[in-house]
Formats: sequence, C-alpha cells, structure tokens
Amino acid sequence: MASQDIITRHLCLAADVERYSRLDIPQQERTQAELVGVLDRAAALSSLDRLSWNRQPQGDQEFAVLPVGTPEQVVLGEFVRNLTVALKECNAHRPRKQPMRLRLAVDIGVARTAALGHSGPAPIAVARYLNAPPLKSVLSGTRTTDLAVIVSDRLYQDVVQHHSHGLDPDQYVKVHVQHDEFAAYGWIQIPEHSKAEIHGLALNGRPVAGMADGKREDPSMNTPEAIAALAGSAVVGAMATDAWSFVRDRCAALLDRHAPEERPTVLDLFEGFDRCLSTVEGEQHDSLAAMFADRAATALAPIAALSGEAADEVRALAEAADSARTDSAPRNAISVRDVRAKGDFILGGRDTNVYKGGQR
Repeated sequence: MASQDIITRHLCLAADVERYSRLDIPQQERTQAELVGVLDRAAALSSLDRLSWNRQPQGDQEFAVLPVGTPEQVVLGEFVRNLTVALKECNAHRPRKQPMRLRLAVDIGVARTAALGHSGPAPIAVARYLNAPPLKSVLSGTRTTDLAVIVSDRLYQDVVQHHSHGLDPDQYVKVHVQHDEFAAYGWIQIPEHSKAEIHGLALNGRPVAGMADGKREDPSMNTPEAIAALAGSAVVGAMATDAWSFVRDRCAALLDRHAPEERPTVLDLFEGFDRCLSTVEGEQHDSLAAMFADRAATALAPIAALSGEAADEVRALAEAADSARTDSAPRNAISVRDVRAKGDFILGGRDTNVYKGGQR
C-alpha cells in the first residue's frame, strides 16, 4: 500500500498574532521570534516535543501538524494553560500598550504533507476556526487576557466533555463558524473567564469591565442584546421537549406584560419553530436550532431594551427555560407497555419504545 493511501488523523493547531499588520518591520521580526518562543515554552512545560511537530510558519502565525498519538487532552489542557503563562511572561517584557495577543485553533482529522504545506480537511478547518468572527470578537473585546482558544466540536465532544486533565465543559461557548462552503460548530474558551463573559464577547464584542469588588462584570447580564441571546437560546432549547408548554406560557406572560401588541406575532413565530424542530433530529436539528435561537433573540431584544424590569424578566425567562429543559424528554418519544393485539400490529415513529411485561 502506498504511503498516500494510508489515512492517519493528526491533531492540528494554529496560533495567530492579533493586529500583526500594524507593527513596523523590527516589531514584526521581534514578534515572530517571540511567537515561536512562547509556543516552544508552552510545549516544553507540557512535555510535548516541538521538534516532532510538522510546522508551517506563516509570518504572523504558525500552523502545525502534531504526530499521531499526541495526547489530545494534554494539548487542550496543559498546553493551553502553559501558553497562557508563557504569554504573560513574554508580555511582561514588552511595551505595556503592545502586548502579543493570540488566537489559537485546534482540530483533529486527516492532514498530509503537500507541495505548498499540507492538504486534507483538518488544515482547512483549523484555518476557518482561527479566522472565525466570534473568536476575533472575543479577543478584541477584552483586555483582561491575551489568549482566546477555539476547539472543534469533535474535540469538544470527545475530550472536553469528559473533564480530562482539568478541562471544564462549562468554560466553553458553542459558536457556528461558516466561510464559503465550510460550516461547523466550534467551542470558544478564554482562560480564567466565565461562560457568560465569553458569550457576551462573542455576541457583540463588548469589553469586560471591572467591578468594584475586583470581579469582572458579566456583559451578557447588562446589555439587552446579550440578555436576549441567552433567552433565545434557552427558549429554543426547550422546544420539541416536554418543557415547551411551560416555557411557552412564560413567554406569553412576558409578552402580555411588556409587549402585548407583539404577543401574537412572537408566539406564532415560536410555535412554528417548535413544530419544525419536532420533525427533525441530529445535525439538522442542531443547525435549525442555532438559526432559530438567533431569530428568537432578535424578537426578544426589543423587549429587554424597554426597561430594567423588562430586562430582568427576559433574564428570568432564560433561567426558567434552562431549568425546565434540564429534566425534560423529547416530546415525540413514545412508550407503549403491555400491548395486546390480534393480527398484525405496526407502530412506527422517532424514539419509539415498546415494552412487554416490564422488559424492553
């Protein structure tokens, strides 16, 4: 078998320097050297062999294909944490107003060496993740960190979800990344920042302001758009489940109180989303839900902007919907027990369970 016929999957990552093009030539040269330096140091602190990486420098960024067998949890865990430390140490010696700030993207998949670098879906995906607008918005919107990370949905589901090496799924925010024919979900993390903070930054790029007690203020709790985004996501998440009736009633009460003239339009819109989501599943369901969540947020944002009281109630709607859907089941799941029938008996449908005598 020819070597090109062997399919191997590699971890691929890329690091890009923010606002590199604004630097003069000496600053660019220094920044390139320091980028290599912080990546080297983070890898060494994580016991990763950078000499074994197939690296492709690109001026303001580096793309690398890691050897087969590189532990994914180490790259997403220790390497990211150590990169944060290395960046802080590096920036301590740079002008205060010129820190080196990085976006980091990581995925796993087929990657091969080619004449001009690398071929395969993983290098393409990493490039798309690295330049995703939500990731750029997250990094540009805060000055309390110099690193923003995005990992593919595949890595999130396979590694982050299992809490490996100190990874916390609750510190990641799901975003949709689309460029030309590429469309996928990614998960953004900012070290030492909460999920709510990241959500607000990804949504509108608003900076995280300091609070009087020294804690960072949560932007997603202070802007109508961000509050509506949280509510829209939670409301759509309850659709096509047993929780929807309760959440719909909460929506109706909110509209009756603050925007009665909009009640029929908004509820009809939400009911249409619910009916549509009840007929699909898998990736199609997730794709539609993401689109519907954006439209739901657009419908709820004017209500959140009416007053502080209205904003509080939209926030409460988000919390109630999240709580209600936690223990809910898909509405179209069917359970049939102890069926007695003469002749042929046919029952079909999504998530259909048939039980006899207490046994499935």
